Amino acid sequence: MTKQKAATAAAPTKKQQIPIGVLLLLPSLIWSTVFPFSKLVLEVIPPTLLAALRFSIGACFLTAYAIYVAGRKEFLVAWRRSWPWFVALGIFGVFLNNLLQNLGLNLSTASSTSLLGSADPVFAVILSAIFLGEALNGKKVVGLITAFAGIFLVTTNGTWRLDWGGSSLGNLLVIASALSYSVYTVLSKRVLRHEDPPVVVAWATIVGAVLLVTVALFTEAAPSWSELSTPVLLNTLYLSIVPTSVSVVAYAYLLQRVQASLAAISLFLIPVFSIAWSVLLLKESIGWPMLAGGALIIAGVALSVIGRRELN
Repeated sequence: MTKQKAATAAAPTKKQQIPIGVLLLLPSLIWSTVFPFSKLVLEVIPPTLLAALRFSIGACFLTAYAIYVAGRKEFLVAWRRSWPWFVALGIFGVFLNNLLQNLGLNLSTASSTSLLGSADPVFAVILSAIFLGEALNGKKVVGLITAFAGIFLVTTNGTWRLDWGGSSLGNLLVIASALSYSVYTVLSKRVLRHEDPPVVVAWATIVGAVLLVTVALFTEAAPSWSELSTPVLLNTLYLSIVPTSVSVVAYAYLLQRVQASLAAISLFLIPVFSIAWSVLLLKESIGWPMLAGGALIIAGVALSVIGRRELN
């Protein structure tokens, strides 16, 4: 997941600003479709290749948009000025985040993946406290403990034991993916202080796409054309454009206007929407460990955000 909109075009007049309520809802609604839709495509396209396709196509759209908003000259100058930031964002927010997520999703369920992916704000709170100086209070600490209890419950499927294989391994990969995106969120707050959101997102996506394509070329074989049905192609195209571009832009605007830990509220509804998609599209069953663990995760994230707002 990143930042966007050029200083002039992205943060124009107050009348032109996107309402905070829309920015909070839109990313979560769109991102909730990634897990069930990706699960369907992963039956045909390998994990790394799917991520490479997604972000290669997405990078083209994001680059065109960034150049349209900021201009080609500013787009290139921004790379010379902030390329270490863009490389770091591409590694953590695009390459590692999506590679680990797809690998985990391939071993686990879309429902579990969406719940564990929602742990991103928990890690963001911790990293924001360490690197951005955002204070921790009692509610934040309780929220972190509650969320981690939920994460462990979902990961172990109620057994409270890790077997390091199968779905448990998949769940652990998803947790690592969430941690990676938390690093991206915190780094994004820093770079957005001096770069425009569309430019940041575009360069980060380009870097991540290059890395994903490189890994895919050496590790996975492409499926035959006969396996690529119309639904698979349409799902891949959707995943490459809408969650990779529209939601990323909206989240970038949100990060530009609120603190990193508060921006995490935009992710609250992702598992709720995603589980609904998973039940409807994939016919996944929801057991008590997932319901209880999911409730703990969401409650923990909510407490963390409430704790953050009380410090303002």
